[in-house]
Amino acid sequence: MKRMANPDRIPTHFSLANVSKRIQNMDVSKIPTREDLVDIIVMLSMRPAEVRSLRINHYEPDHSNIPAWYKDGYSWYCTGYLKSRGEKKKNPEPRPFLSMEKNPERARELLTWIQDAIKAKKLSDPVFTGKGTRNAWPFNEFLKQEPYRTIPKKLRDYGSKHASRIHGGKKPTPQHLKLLSRIAMRQESDRLDAGDNYAIGDTESEESDFEPKTSNSSKPQIQASSSSQTQKEGRVVSTCLENFRWALMNV
Repeated sequence: MKRMANPDRIPTHFSLANVSKRIQNMDVSKIPTREDLVDIIVMLSMRPAEVRSLRINHYEPDHSNIPAWYKDGYSWYCTGYLKSRGEKKKNPEPRPFLSMEKNPERARELLTWIQDAIKAKKLSDPVFTGKGTRNAWPFNEFLKQEPYRTIPKKLRDYGSKHASRIHGGKKPTPQHLKLLSRIAMRQESDRLDAGDNYAIGDTESEESDFEPKTSNSSKPQIQASSSSQTQKEGRVVSTCLENFRWALMNV
């Protein structure tokens, strides 16, 4: 009996190892290709319609007036994202940044590289025409070809799953991976307020021995950790504070 294809299976072209390798080899001195665009969409867990508008910003709060959206331990945020159904459409707040690329500065550089090429009309927007009208057909048809064989909305799912594995630490729980996926997709999550959920991200994963490389100048974002619920509260808080201070010193 012939097995049905698993719709949730990530194509080989979009595996964690393959996408990460292509991201590492991107040269911003060259004109980006449509293939680069696809990988950046995966890297940032973007909707194709967010390619022009998404922004990655570093934020240091004024401790005398910390905004409600600020999450303790996170210093990099995204704006310009599209809201999910059911979320408030007005006054979108910055949301914590998390992506396959652990160095936020490198991630921002790659995003700007793509956006500048689109502005200069050296690369086509995946959704909108130069006049601002919506026409996603060319990009959809491009993704139907080999080696992609996928649809636009799947790219975001691939990226969020990869980001959760990269930042999940050793032996992460399914719940923790789901939380990291939500952060990567910039979805609302009340659990981000939990102080014991923050620590520096780890590239190791029990599912893969591939470890994405980062440059020596990498300034990692503080990410949600997979600390065991059985750890003593005092030890967790102490570790988080040490990590937070370390990150601030190295940003």
